[in-house]
Amino acid sequence: MGSTTSPLDPESLLQRARERLGDPALDSHALAPGFEQSFAVLLKALREEARLSPAGRQRAHDRLVDQLCQRSALATYEAAHAGPDAAAIERPLVITGFPRTGTSLLHNLLARVPGIWAPPLWQLRAPLAKASGSSEAAAAAREDTRAFLDALYTAAPELRTIRLMDADWPDECNWLLGPSFTTLVNAFRYFVPSYVRHLRGLDMRPAYADHARWLRALAQLNGRGSARLVLKDPFHLWQLEALFATYPDATVIHLHRDPAEVAPSLASLCATRQSVHTDAPRTRTEIGAYTLGLLDNGLRALERSRASLPAERFIDLPYRELIASPGEVLRRLGAKLDFATDADALERAGAWLTENRQHKAGRHRYTPEDFGFSEDILDEYFADYRSRFGLLI
Repeated sequence: MGSTTSPLDPESLLQRARERLGDPALDSHALAPGFEQSFAVLLKALREEARLSPAGRQRAHDRLVDQLCQRSALATYEAAHAGPDAAAIERPLVITGFPRTGTSLLHNLLARVPGIWAPPLWQLRAPLAKASGSSEAAAAAREDTRAFLDALYTAAPELRTIRLMDADWPDECNWLLGPSFTTLVNAFRYFVPSYVRHLRGLDMRPAYADHARWLRALAQLNGRGSARLVLKDPFHLWQLEALFATYPDATVIHLHRDPAEVAPSLASLCATRQSVHTDAPRTRTEIGAYTLGLLDNGLRALERSRASLPAERFIDLPYRELIASPGEVLRRLGAKLDFATDADALERAGAWLTENRQHKAGRHRYTPEDFGFSEDILDEYFADYRSRFGLLI
């Protein structure tokens, strides 16, 4: 499984995708204008910086071929389903906040509320699984996601203590940015500083336009009706201008936690995720510095966007309140956003919370010092955030 069997260069990956799809014209619609550079930068970083093991290289190769094939499949689907029946994405609720701030918890609770549509992980991984009309294809996509999670947790058992996922639970919509090769998830999954620098200056509006294309297809295929869409992704925080350019009537629920608590937890997540794909992991001090750089990019983007975007489009929510009183938070959000949080909704959310209580799979153990963080370093990095949002953390 070396570089010859799992090459990571653009033309080799395109050729594999052509072979899989039987589509010799794949070039014309697999990489839309604007994404070729991101694709090439990511591949170069994977080859030169990520220190991929043979197995990690194979997984990266397979994922990228899948994403190229997804781009082709979406173009084909849209050509056959264009017109007035195309589903509109209106007034989405978008949960965000720095990673490790409770976004997954809130997403799962809201998914139990009647009239809310939160696409599950298996659909986000295979948005067009229902396009053929075959129930077998949808069942296969769900099983493939279960197998993916089994393999992930087998390779890194400690991930269960960090982030528990299920094929049928809602998940992060960065899966829909993957085929544009512009998602920050790649920067957490792999150690790729040059790719991080590339994304920092990138206009993300074309990628979010693709994000909306995927959501329209998902809505059309899954008959969401009048249900209100709830999305969740920490990485929207880095790209709020692009998010609102695409979804101008969105409401963002912004979760807050002291970033001095977020940073070491996120560094531990990075170390764990990256260990799955390499036999020569970076030191924890290197990963700590890398993580602070990622967060610093997010802080700068957040400061700029929150200053320029309408304040009424945001609901600020402290992590501590969500953890202490999730039912009350759900009731408040329902009243403010006009969705039902009756006794049945609260009971279903409570049942999920009881079944999937915090630390169910064990405690996520780390210390700031593991990653070279001192109190002084964290205070310096996060002084501006604390100054602006201090009452919320």
